[in-house]
Amino acid sequence: MFKIDLFSSKKALEGFILFQFTIVMISILVSYKIAYSMTHIIEQNIVLNLLLGIIGFAVVYFLHEFIHNIMFRMFSKGNKPTYQIRLGLMTTHMPNVYFKKWQYISIMLAPFVIITTAIFILFSFFAYSSFIFIACFHIGYCVLDLYFLSGAFNKNVQLIEDTEDGIIFYTKASLQDLQIEAK
Repeated sequence: MFKIDLFSSKKALEGFILFQFTIVMISILVSYKIAYSMTHIIEQNIVLNLLLGIIGFAVVYFLHEFIHNIMFRMFSKGNKPTYQIRLGLMTTHMPNVYFKKWQYISIMLAPFVIITTAIFILFSFFAYSSFIFIACFHIGYCVLDLYFLSGAFNKNVQLIEDTEDGIIFYTKASLQDLQIEAK
């Protein structure tokens, strides 16, 4: 058994936020390059891009957590997830419910796939540059989900629990220990 808890270390959290910021900046550069090669972008000034990007991301943020909620409910057979606000961010958790690896991977990747695809479809019809900013802010936020997902790729992990205190990954050995203690 091992646990990932990003919020317990201030230094680790600061480093992670810096990493997210870097991902956002790289995503904006790459997205602009790709978009310019594929279509004519309706360019807006940087202030409007940032303003609409932040407002759009606020909407996308709640949609992102809503998709996690739906996925948690779907894989837990109707149990309701809990919400927690940490450092100004609302997060969705499902304590006391254990997910298989493929279920947890689906839960974590669903918002990234659904929202990013929807934004790029919108961009194909309305090529405003602010959509690039919204998508890139969302990609930067999804790095948090990918970080939490990193432990699921350990070959020994069998079950995963998403608690308010962090993500707990149960390995084959820890599951055997839990069964021994239960007897």
